[in-house]
Amino acid sequence: MVTELKKKHGYDVEIVKKSSFGLMQRMSLPKFPSVEIDGQVVFEGCDISEEQLEAAIKQRS
Repeated sequence: MVTELKKKHGYDVEIVKKSSFGLMQRMSLPKFPSVEIDGQVVFEGCDISEEQLEAAIKQRS
């Protein structure tokens, strides 16, 4: 889903895995799964549809 939207809208995507961080760093990350756009957490702790993600991207562009 992210790859298709990346192609469509041309934005950069960074995927962060909590297991890549130490315990203290993981505590400061948002709940999994989450989506952050321009430093603001848009969705946290729930799965989202492609339509919801695309709407959030359009709202911020």
